[in-house]
Amino acid sequence: MWLLTIIFSITNAVLEELIWRGNLLNRFSELLGEKWAVVLTSLGFGLQHYSLGIPWVTCIAFSIGGMFYGGITIKGRSVIPSILWHFIFNILMVLSGFLLN
Repeated sequence: MWLLTIIFSITNAVLEELIWRGNLLNRFSELLGEKWAVVLTSLGFGLQHYSLGIPWVTCIAFSIGGMFYGGITIKGRSVIPSILWHFIFNILMVLSGFLLN
């Protein structure tokens, strides 16, 4: 269980953050400005999870989480803090049973 938790949490956090905050947030910031980039990538982040069959209410929470991740990426000028936070939240979701129900 612990090995699965660590592997999933690292892989998911790194890949999602590199895509959403590393690549898309950076590109959208250049085109639309930082605030709109955070809003759009956060909405996309929530919708991505909806496409995986996660309920709307949870996807709204994920969009709010995406705003947090986007904000710390912008303020920190690095995607590393959002990867670390995402990793921690993933571990908590797995251990709570949220992802294995």
